[in-house]
Amino acid sequence: MPTANDREYVLGTDEQEHARLSLQHAIWGDAASSHWTRAGFGPGDTIIDIGCGPGLGSRDLARLLGPAGRVIAIDESQRFLDHIDKSTAEPGCAPIETFKQDVQQLDLPADSADGAYARWVLHFTPDPQAVVRGVASALKEGGVFAVQDYLSWRNLLWAPTNGGIDVLRKCILASYKSHNANSDVGQMLPTWMDEAGLEVMEIRPLQRVGRPGDPLWQWPTSYFASFLPRLVETGFMTNAEHDLVLTEWRELGEKPGAFFFTPPQLEIIAVKR
Repeated sequence: MPTANDREYVLGTDEQEHARLSLQHAIWGDAASSHWTRAGFGPGDTIIDIGCGPGLGSRDLARLLGPAGRVIAIDESQRFLDHIDKSTAEPGCAPIETFKQDVQQLDLPADSADGAYARWVLHFTPDPQAVVRGVASALKEGGVFAVQDYLSWRNLLWAPTNGGIDVLRKCILASYKSHNANSDVGQMLPTWMDEAGLEVMEIRPLQRVGRPGDPLWQWPTSYFASFLPRLVETGFMTNAEHDLVLTEWRELGEKPGAFFFTPPQLEIIAVKR
């Protein structure tokens, strides 16, 4: 269980959530790797993994950076950081140094890192602008901040629907709002980056379509299994709403013409001036 000093991540930090994150990383890992390549991350760099979770991206970064590089993995969950620290280091990879910090209050030496990466982190932070400022301070001149985050989570879509998607949006967004999450954070990130002294070099849309039987179909399936019971427990979803959403989703999985759109996201690359 999280400790008294370990603020619980809105989606949890237990083994079920760890398994979901592992599946999620496997599905979206190619997008992360392409993003890092365009950002210029490479051997010998020092890269900050903002909101690193259990270190799935951190380990991939360590392979990319090589033994002369360094990964600074930051998260506020001690459980996630302990998982990284207990993992066996791979030969030929950069060391991964873990730090328990609130990413809104980064405590890192100024002008010390070549780059930073954040995926689906800023929309869960009450003050994402503070994260941007903290990263900008930690980057060297010419350092790169690469971000992947949501542009408009409410535009998650599946079809056909009998109203289940509307119920899902209502319940999840209410829960996110209670945690001061900003599911449209991508709309302001380029402006905040500019104000923090970062020049935005690239803004790309990222959205995918899943169909029954696709690996991507398992992404929301695992999310529903992990998170929807928490919504019921915390009062953001009734048992009837829970059953409605899961029944509709199961039925969609049996319709060859069914599909879903992932929530629209942005991939942003910004360089410290």
